[in-house]
Order: sequence, then structure tokens, then C-alpha cells
Amino acid sequence: MRLLLCQRKNWQHGKASNLRLLLDTSTFLWANMQSSSLSSAAKSAISDPSAKLLVSVASVWEMQIKHALGKLPLPRNAEQVARKYASALDAELISITLDDIGSLYALPSHHRDPFDRILAAQAKSQSLTLVSPDEIFAHYPVDLIW
Repeated sequence: MRLLLCQRKNWQHGKASNLRLLLDTSTFLWANMQSSSLSSAAKSAISDPSAKLLVSVASVWEMQIKHALGKLPLPRNAEQVARKYASALDAELISITLDDIGSLYALPSHHRDPFDRILAAQAKSQSLTLVSPDEIFAHYPVDLIW
């Protein structure tokens, strides 16, 4: 059971209106596979031409670790796949900044997953809307679409 379909003050389903969307790792992969796992709100936001799609290098790092452990089958190494998938979505790969690291201090300690925490910190410090099916993000002070 998902806690929410969409949590965003000024977002209406189908109208992303210049949102800057940070796709989490699962969403990034599913969007490229046109997976039925994407919610209708996520599909609508991602496909809105006025939305700017962003993917953190933290997600690429997570993909690499899972690929190396045999938990994520990829056709190539994670860096190559990320470049190809980002290009296909017209998404920008973004780095982790010192401000993002600083934002980690202000986040509540709901769980210890470092990849989720840095995505929440990036969303907070850069005023991004996170697109994720992970219910844990509802407990962080970030805008969330799912």
C-alpha cells in the first residue's frame, strides 16, 4: 500500500508547470523501461515537456553498487547506462554539492539508507520535487510526486 499518490502544494496531476523533478533510482530505471511500475502521477509529471528532469550521480553510484553485487542486471556499466538513459529522457545528471551535504544535517533520521538521504538532501537544498515510490520520503521535508 502506498501512502500517497502525490504530495505537492501547487502541483496538479498532469500539470508540472516548470517543475524541476529529481528522479530516484527506481523511477529513473522504470521511466526508461516504460514500466507499469510507474504511477500515473509520475508518468504524467515525467512526460510533461515543461518539467526539467534531473538524476543524481548518487543514483548512478547506487546502480553501480547493485550491478557489481549482481542485484541489478544492466546491459553495460552503470556510467554508460546512466548516460544513455538520461539522454533518452532528456534528463540532466547532477552532482552532489557541498550544500547538499550540509542539508543532511537538517534531515530527520528516519532511516539510514545513504542514497535515499542524499536524494532527500538534494531535493531540499536545490528546491527540487522528488519523484519516488519510496514511502520513506513522505517523512522528509521535500515535495514528492508518486
